[in-house]
Amino acid sequence: MQTVSFIEFTKVAENRLRLPCAVSDHLCLSVDNLHEVSVKNLRCEVTNIKTLAEKDGDVYRYGFSKWSRFLKSNQIPIGATLFFKYVKSSQLLMLTKVVHKTTKKRGRA
Repeated sequence: MQTVSFIEFTKVAENRLRLPCAVSDHLCLSVDNLHEVSVKNLRCEVTNIKTLAEKDGDVYRYGFSKWSRFLKSNQIPIGATLFFKYVKSSQLLMLTKVVHKTTKKRGRA
């Protein structure tokens, strides 16, 4: 049986980013174990970003602290679609592609 060595997912750029459960589980994130995650941008620069926990009903969801700072420093607008690949062996989260949202300017004042 072959084990999957990475997890791919997409997110729409917002001021905060919640990690998929499969990624936060693999990182062993918990309220008592919040640590930095290495995130590689499109220019292959790696930034360590602190994680945070948000209570969602009875469960916790995990995301990044100061995510909007990462978006700004990489000129990623809110609403763009972000493609990620999380590499399990290195625990590296790679941004692999950014698709900018197309806006149609017609008939809106």
